[in-house]
Amino acid sequence: MVGIKNTVAVIAIALLSTFSYGQITSGKIVFERRTNLKKKFGEDERLKRFITKENQIKLEIFELYFDENRSSFKYVENEDEEEGFMKYMTQRNETYQNIEKDEFLLKIDLWGNDVYVKDSMQKRQWKVTESKRKIGSYMCRKAIWQKNDSTRIYAWFSVDVVPSIGPEGFNGLPGAILGLATEDGGIIYFAKEVIAMEPPAGVLDYDIGKEDDYTMKELRVELEKRFGNQPWGKRVFDDMFRWY
Repeated sequence: MVGIKNTVAVIAIALLSTFSYGQITSGKIVFERRTNLKKKFGEDERLKRFITKENQIKLEIFELYFDENRSSFKYVENEDEEEGFMKYMTQRNETYQNIEKDEFLLKIDLWGNDVYVKDSMQKRQWKVTESKRKIGSYMCRKAIWQKNDSTRIYAWFSVDVVPSIGPEGFNGLPGAILGLATEDGGIIYFAKEVIAMEPPAGVLDYDIGKEDDYTMKELRVELEKRFGNQPWGKRVFDDMFRWY
Protein backbone atom coordinates (compact mmCIF):
# COMPACT_ATOMS: atom_id res chain seq x y z
CA MET A 1 0.00 0.00 0.00
CA VAL A 2 2.87 2.36 0.86
CA GLY A 3 4.43 1.61 -2.50
CA ILE A 4 1.22 2.50 -4.34
CA LYS A 5 0.89 5.77 -2.39
CA ASN A 6 4.47 6.70 -3.21
CA THR A 7 3.91 5.91 -6.88
CA VAL A 8 0.77 8.08 -7.00
CA ALA A 9 2.62 10.92 -5.26
CA VAL A 10 5.49 10.72 -7.76
CA ILE A 11 3.05 10.79 -10.72
CA ALA A 12 1.16 13.76 -9.24
CA ILE A 13 4.40 15.71 -8.75
CA ALA A 14 5.52 14.88 -12.26
CA LEU A 15 2.22 16.06 -13.76
CA LEU A 16 2.29 19.26 -11.70
CA SER A 17 5.86 19.95 -12.77
CA THR A 18 4.99 19.41 -16.41
CA PHE A 19 1.97 21.70 -16.16
CA SER A 20 3.96 24.46 -14.43
CA TYR A 21 6.81 24.16 -16.90
CA GLY A 22 4.42 24.59 -19.80
CA GLN A 23 3.07 27.91 -18.51
CA ILE A 24 4.89 31.20 -19.08
CA THR A 25 5.03 33.66 -16.18
CA SER A 26 7.52 36.21 -17.58
CA GLY A 27 8.66 37.15 -21.05
CA LYS A 28 7.98 39.20 -24.15
CA ILE A 29 5.07 39.16 -26.60
CA VAL A 30 5.52 40.76 -30.02
CA PHE A 31 2.26 42.11 -31.44
CA GLU A 32 1.39 43.19 -34.94
CA ARG A 33 -1.33 45.82 -35.11
CA ARG A 34 -3.35 46.04 -38.30
CA THR A 35 -5.38 49.25 -38.76
CA ASN A 36 -7.84 49.71 -41.60
CA LEU A 37 -7.68 53.48 -42.10
CA LYS A 38 -10.64 53.41 -44.46
CA LYS A 39 -12.85 51.94 -41.72
CA LYS A 40 -11.38 54.23 -39.10
CA PHE A 41 -11.83 57.49 -41.02
CA GLY A 42 -14.50 56.51 -43.56
CA GLU A 43 -16.90 59.20 -42.39
CA ASP A 44 -14.31 61.99 -42.16
CA GLU A 45 -14.40 63.82 -45.49
CA ARG A 46 -11.21 65.77 -44.76
CA LEU A 47 -9.12 62.66 -44.06
CA LYS A 48 -10.61 60.33 -46.67
CA ARG A 49 -8.68 62.05 -49.44
CA PHE A 50 -5.36 61.02 -47.87
CA ILE A 51 -6.28 57.33 -47.81
CA THR A 52 -5.55 55.27 -50.91
CA LYS A 53 -5.83 51.61 -51.79
CA GLU A 54 -2.07 51.30 -51.24
CA ASN A 55 -1.93 52.85 -47.73
CA GLN A 56 -5.33 52.01 -46.24
CA ILE A 57 -3.94 49.06 -44.22
CA LYS A 58 -1.32 50.21 -41.72
CA LEU A 59 0.87 47.63 -39.97
CA GLU A 60 2.75 48.45 -36.75
CA ILE A 61 4.75 46.38 -34.27
CA PHE A 62 4.48 46.60 -30.46
CA GLU A 63 6.28 44.75 -27.66
CA LEU A 64 4.71 43.68 -24.36
CA TYR A 65 7.18 42.75 -21.61
CA PHE A 66 5.85 41.17 -18.43
CA ASP A 67 6.48 39.30 -15.23
CA GLU A 68 3.96 37.94 -12.72
CA ASN A 69 2.88 41.40 -11.49
CA ARG A 70 4.03 44.01 -14.01
CA SER A 71 3.82 44.73 -17.71
CA SER A 72 4.95 47.35 -20.23
CA PHE A 73 3.56 47.84 -23.72
CA LYS A 74 5.33 50.02 -26.27
CA TYR A 75 5.53 50.78 -29.99
CA VAL A 76 8.66 49.53 -31.78
CA GLU A 77 10.27 52.24 -33.85
CA ASN A 78 10.61 51.45 -37.55
CA GLU A 79 13.59 52.49 -39.68
CA ASP A 80 11.19 53.11 -42.56
CA GLU A 81 8.95 55.28 -40.40
CA GLU A 82 6.73 57.56 -42.45
CA GLU A 83 6.92 61.26 -41.76
CA GLY A 84 4.35 64.01 -41.87
CA PHE A 85 0.60 63.69 -41.54
CA MET A 86 0.34 59.92 -42.09
CA LYS A 87 2.45 59.28 -39.01
CA TYR A 88 -0.38 60.53 -36.79
CA MET A 89 -3.17 58.51 -38.42
CA THR A 90 -2.88 55.96 -35.61
CA GLN A 91 -2.47 56.30 -31.85
CA ARG A 92 0.69 54.74 -30.38
CA ASN A 93 0.01 54.56 -26.68
CA GLU A 94 2.58 53.34 -24.17
CA THR A 95 1.20 51.57 -21.09
CA TYR A 96 2.56 50.19 -17.82
CA GLN A 97 0.73 48.13 -15.20
CA ASN A 98 1.44 46.86 -11.72
CA ILE A 99 -1.17 44.24 -10.82
CA GLU A 100 -0.02 43.92 -7.21
CA LYS A 101 -0.29 47.69 -6.58
CA ASP A 102 -3.33 48.21 -8.84
CA GLU A 103 -1.49 50.96 -10.74
CA PHE A 104 -1.77 51.93 -14.39
CA LEU A 105 0.27 54.45 -16.40
CA LEU A 106 -0.69 55.59 -19.88
CA LYS A 107 1.60 57.72 -22.02
CA ILE A 108 -0.19 59.37 -24.95
CA ASP A 109 1.51 61.13 -27.85
CA LEU A 110 -0.78 64.11 -28.37
CA TRP A 111 0.47 65.60 -31.65
CA GLY A 112 4.10 65.35 -30.62
CA ASN A 113 3.55 66.16 -26.92
CA ASP A 114 3.66 63.48 -24.22
CA VAL A 115 0.64 63.37 -21.92
CA TYR A 116 0.62 61.06 -18.87
CA VAL A 117 -2.30 59.35 -17.19
CA LYS A 118 -1.70 57.68 -13.83
CA ASP A 119 -4.66 55.84 -12.36
CA SER A 120 -5.86 52.57 -10.89
CA MET A 121 -6.23 49.65 -13.29
CA GLN A 122 -9.50 49.61 -15.21
CA LYS A 123 -12.03 47.00 -14.17
CA ARG A 124 -13.80 45.51 -17.20
CA GLN A 125 -16.76 43.14 -17.10
CA TRP A 126 -15.79 40.35 -19.48
CA LYS A 127 -18.09 37.76 -21.00
CA VAL A 128 -16.03 34.63 -21.68
CA THR A 129 -17.45 32.55 -24.55
CA GLU A 130 -16.94 28.98 -25.73
CA SER A 131 -15.45 30.20 -29.02
CA LYS A 132 -11.78 29.28 -29.51
CA ARG A 133 -9.05 29.94 -32.04
CA LYS A 134 -5.34 29.30 -32.30
CA ILE A 135 -2.93 32.22 -32.25
CA GLY A 136 0.54 30.96 -33.07
CA SER A 137 0.94 27.78 -31.06
CA TYR A 138 -1.53 28.86 -28.34
CA MET A 139 -5.18 27.86 -28.14
CA CYS A 140 -7.11 30.94 -27.07
CA ARG A 141 -10.64 31.52 -25.85
CA LYS A 142 -12.72 34.50 -26.95
CA ALA A 143 -14.03 37.07 -24.48
CA ILE A 144 -16.20 40.14 -25.08
CA TRP A 145 -16.16 43.49 -23.28
CA GLN A 146 -19.31 45.61 -23.78
CA LYS A 147 -17.72 49.02 -23.33
CA ASN A 148 -20.97 50.93 -23.84
CA ASP A 149 -24.27 50.63 -25.71
CA SER A 150 -22.60 50.88 -29.11
CA THR A 151 -19.06 49.55 -28.59
CA ARG A 152 -17.80 46.02 -28.07
CA ILE A 153 -14.18 44.87 -27.86
CA TYR A 154 -13.15 41.27 -28.58
CA ALA A 155 -10.19 39.56 -26.91
CA TRP A 156 -8.61 36.11 -27.23
CA PHE A 157 -6.66 34.93 -24.20
CA SER A 158 -4.48 31.93 -23.37
CA VAL A 159 -4.14 30.36 -19.92
CA ASP A 160 -0.71 29.07 -20.99
CA VAL A 161 0.66 32.60 -20.53
CA VAL A 162 -0.24 33.16 -16.92
CA PRO A 163 -0.34 36.90 -16.05
CA SER A 164 -3.57 38.81 -16.71
CA ILE A 165 -2.07 41.21 -19.27
CA GLY A 166 -2.63 42.39 -22.82
CA PRO A 167 -2.03 45.14 -25.39
CA GLU A 168 -3.14 48.69 -24.55
CA GLY A 169 -3.04 47.84 -20.83
CA PHE A 170 -5.89 45.32 -21.05
CA ASN A 171 -6.30 42.82 -18.20
CA GLY A 172 -8.93 40.99 -16.17
CA LEU A 173 -8.93 37.62 -17.94
CA PRO A 174 -7.45 34.32 -16.65
CA GLY A 175 -4.42 34.55 -18.91
CA ALA A 176 -2.64 36.85 -21.34
CA ILE A 177 -4.55 38.43 -24.21
CA LEU A 178 -2.89 37.39 -27.47
CA GLY A 179 -5.53 38.90 -29.75
CA LEU A 180 -7.54 42.13 -29.40
CA ALA A 181 -9.93 43.72 -31.89
CA THR A 182 -12.62 46.31 -32.36
CA GLU A 183 -16.02 44.93 -33.31
CA ASP A 184 -15.77 46.02 -36.96
CA GLY A 185 -12.26 44.61 -37.33
CA GLY A 186 -10.89 48.07 -38.06
CA ILE A 187 -8.08 47.63 -35.51
CA ILE A 188 -6.66 44.20 -34.71
CA TYR A 189 -3.76 43.10 -32.53
CA PHE A 190 -2.36 39.59 -32.91
CA ALA A 191 0.64 38.09 -31.14
CA LYS A 192 3.34 37.13 -33.64
CA GLU A 193 5.78 35.75 -31.08
CA VAL A 194 5.74 34.75 -27.41
CA ILE A 195 9.14 34.42 -25.74
CA ALA A 196 9.71 33.09 -22.20
CA MET A 197 12.47 35.23 -20.67
CA GLU A 198 13.38 37.60 -17.88
CA PRO A 199 12.49 41.16 -18.99
CA PRO A 200 15.51 43.48 -19.41
CA ALA A 201 16.38 45.60 -16.39
CA GLY A 202 14.24 48.72 -16.13
CA VAL A 203 11.82 47.90 -18.93
CA LEU A 204 8.93 47.37 -16.48
CA ASP A 205 9.61 50.53 -14.44
CA TYR A 206 7.28 53.50 -14.85
CA ASP A 207 8.31 56.15 -12.33
CA ILE A 208 7.98 59.18 -14.62
CA GLY A 209 8.92 61.70 -11.96
CA LYS A 210 6.31 64.21 -13.11
CA GLU A 211 3.77 66.28 -11.22
CA ASP A 212 1.59 67.02 -14.25
CA ASP A 213 0.00 63.63 -14.84
CA TYR A 214 -3.77 63.19 -14.98
CA THR A 215 -6.28 60.60 -13.90
CA MET A 216 -8.33 59.25 -16.80
CA LYS A 217 -11.32 61.34 -15.76
CA GLU A 218 -9.21 64.52 -15.42
CA LEU A 219 -7.75 64.09 -18.90
CA ARG A 220 -11.18 63.63 -20.45
CA VAL A 221 -12.41 66.83 -18.77
CA GLU A 222 -9.29 68.77 -19.83
CA LEU A 223 -9.49 67.69 -23.48
CA GLU A 224 -13.22 68.36 -23.59
CA LYS A 225 -12.59 71.87 -22.31
CA ARG A 226 -9.79 72.56 -24.81
CA PHE A 227 -11.04 70.82 -27.95
CA GLY A 228 -14.70 69.95 -27.38
CA ASN A 229 -15.97 72.75 -29.62
CA GLN A 230 -13.78 71.75 -32.56
CA PRO A 231 -15.50 69.87 -35.42
CA TRP A 232 -12.90 67.09 -35.17
CA GLY A 233 -13.13 66.89 -31.36
CA LYS A 234 -15.33 63.78 -31.18
CA ARG A 235 -13.03 61.86 -33.54
CA VAL A 236 -10.00 62.72 -31.41
CA PHE A 237 -11.76 61.61 -28.22
CA ASP A 238 -12.98 58.37 -29.78
CA ASP A 239 -9.50 57.54 -31.04
CA MET A 240 -7.66 58.46 -27.87
CA PHE A 241 -10.02 56.64 -25.49
CA ARG A 242 -10.97 53.79 -27.80
CA TRP A 243 -9.60 51.14 -25.42
CA TYR A 244 -10.44 52.81 -22.09
